[in-house]
Amino acid sequence: MSRNKFSVTDSDGKDKSQELADFAKFIGLESAASGRYSLLLVLALYAGLKSGHLNPAKVVHEINALEELGAPSQLKASAPFRHPPLQGLWHKHYLEDGLSAMAINLKKGILKFGIPFVEQRILEAEASGQKRYVSPEDVKLIANDVVHGNWVRLGNAAALTGEWIVYAQYQGANYYLCLGKHDSGDQNLRMQIDTLCCQEFPFLTSILNNA
Repeated sequence: MSRNKFSVTDSDGKDKSQELADFAKFIGLESAASGRYSLLLVLALYAGLKSGHLNPAKVVHEINALEELGAPSQLKASAPFRHPPLQGLWHKHYLEDGLSAMAINLKKGILKFGIPFVEQRILEAEASGQKRYVSPEDVKLIANDVVHGNWVRLGNAAALTGEWIVYAQYQGANYYLCLGKHDSGDQNLRMQIDTLCCQEFPFLTSILNNA
């Protein structure tokens, strides 16, 4: 977290600050971006792990990719927010767990690549001049091409999609602020950033106000 650390207590008044700091080290966030991640991000990763709804490793993997510390990302490239209230900040996709994220990407794969196995079989049938029918074995191969094949193609094209890591660029470095969803509401994210992240990283106020 930033040098201006907040004291965090649970509902029983127990200080959780050290536990969160240890957690950030354990998941690799501290080594990836020491002093450049917010308490808001750590809380989201911690809560996501405890609830079973988020794998922090997937978020840290994308941060490592942005920091050029690990394997290249297979998700969509980072991009700036184009409109208020998040204009001036950037976002990078990370891959969520669960069937919903898989379904969104598989739909994207079909729209982007189609089903190459079927297209190839059609071309082969046309070239042979013979009628050909779909066999039970073909069904298995089609399903594999739709799911595994298109997932690999999206990954190779760095085109997998997901939810957001919201961050700022300042003096040549990335400052990681929070997680966001496409439906979480930009104004809600801005309010959280204003309330907490701007206290940790005062330069954010200028970035946001001058965007």
